[in-house]
Amino acid sequence: MWTIEEGIERIRNKGLKITSQRIAILKLLKDRKDHPSAEKIFREMKRSYPTISFATIYSTAQILQEAGLLQILTIDEHRVFFDPNPEPHAHFRCKKCGAVSDLTLDPTIFEKIADSSPESVECVQVYCYGTCGFCRKECDSIEYPAKQVPVN
Repeated sequence: MWTIEEGIERIRNKGLKITSQRIAILKLLKDRKDHPSAEKIFREMKRSYPTISFATIYSTAQILQEAGLLQILTIDEHRVFFDPNPEPHAHFRCKKCGAVSDLTLDPTIFEKIADSSPESVECVQVYCYGTCGFCRKECDSIEYPAKQVPVN
């Protein structure tokens, strides 16, 4: 994982200004495991920076991705999620509750995918969809009423 200082240095190396909002976004994303959506980051930032815009969230995320500090996940067709773990790994999205989580795969799969293409592959995103363990347990615990059989 990266440090705030590394994040600041990488932004600076791109020739960009170090603003208080960019530092706050770095701090907000550092070490997170929950894959927050752009909307969630916006709501959390709004508390300290009431004038912040979605454009600032998205442009900072783009800068952080280009600096190798963040993955921008398009695992949902309606929302964008952020993952501050830039290392190659897969993601899982529950179709019931919408939760996004890391999915452990054989790390060589990413190399195999890249190597199997005649194109120059720079990034591999693996998205899997299904029902998370929490939602599966919830469905398994639902008791359905016994079927009523008419008596003649």
